[in-house]
Amino acid sequence: MKETQYQKKGIALIYLAKKFFTLGIGDKIPTVDELCSDTNTSRGTMQSALETLKNDQAIRTLSKGHMGTYLVDQNQDKLLNYLDDRNIVCAMPLPYTKYYEGLSTGFYKSFEDRKLNLNLAYVNGSVNRLNGLKSNRYDFIVTSGLTADYLIKNNDVDLISLFPQETYVSEHVIVHKKNKNNFIYDGMSIGVDSNSIDYKILTQEIVKNHNVKLIETPYNQIVQRIENGSIDAAIWNRDEVEEKNYPVSYDSIDSELVNKSSCAALLCKKGNSFIKEIVQRYADASKITAVQKAVISGEILPEY
Repeated sequence: MKETQYQKKGIALIYLAKKFFTLGIGDKIPTVDELCSDTNTSRGTMQSALETLKNDQAIRTLSKGHMGTYLVDQNQDKLLNYLDDRNIVCAMPLPYTKYYEGLSTGFYKSFEDRKLNLNLAYVNGSVNRLNGLKSNRYDFIVTSGLTADYLIKNNDVDLISLFPQETYVSEHVIVHKKNKNNFIYDGMSIGVDSNSIDYKILTQEIVKNHNVKLIETPYNQIVQRIENGSIDAAIWNRDEVEEKNYPVSYDSIDSELVNKSSCAALLCKKGNSFIKEIVQRYADASKITAVQKAVISGEILPEY
C-alpha cells in the first residue's frame, strides 16, 4: 500500500514540476481540485506533493483568499530535479546536407550545460516523424514550415517556433535528366514520396494545370529512377544535388510555397506546454541559425 502511495505521489510531483516550470511569476495556480482532475490523483496525494515542492523551496505561493493562489517564486533547477526523465528527444531529417548538419549542431549546442539532455533521432519523412511524435517516441520534431502548416491544420500538434527562410533547405527544386529542359508537360511521369508532406504539396502545386502520372518513389531512389528513365522529374532538395554533384539538372519552382518550405519549424503534441516552454527557452532560433551558418561555411565541425 505504501509503495502505491509513493508511486502516486511521484507521479503528482512530476506533473507539478512540469506545471510550475511553465507558469510565470504572478500567474494564478490551478486549484487542487483542478490539478487532481488532470492527473486522476486524490486531494491528499496532490496536497502532499505541493507541500513537498514548497518545503524544498522549489516554489513559493501566496493565497489571496477568494481570488485564488498565485506563484510568487520558483526555482527551475529544483523543479527539473523532480522529473523522471532528463532526456528530451527530437526527430529531424537525416543530416545528409550541410543545412541539416548545421541544425543538429545548433540544437546540441543549445542544450549544452542545461539541466536537460537533448537526444536527436534522425528520421526521413515528415509522416514518419509525426507518427513518432503521436506515439510519444519523440518530444518534438523538425519539419519544413510548409509541412508544419499542414500538420497544424490536420493533426493535434502545436507550433513551437518557426525559423527564417533557408534554414531547413536552401530551396526545393524540380530535378530532371542532365542537360534536358524538362519543365512540366502533359503525359510526363512525376516521382513523389508520400512520406514527405512538403514534397507531396509542392508536387501537387507544379502539376495542377497538367495531366501527368504520379509515381510513388522513395526519396533515396529519385535520382536513380530519373537516370534510368522510370520517372521524368521530381521535387528534390537543391542542397543535396549540389553538395553531392548528382548527375541531374534542376529548375526553380515559381511558387510562394517554396519560401515556406525552406523554413525549419519545430512542432510538439498539442497541449504539451512543458516541452513547448523548454524548447522555446533553450532552442533560440538566432543562435541555432548562427551555428548552422558556421557549419555550412566550414568554420565549425558538425555534431550529430
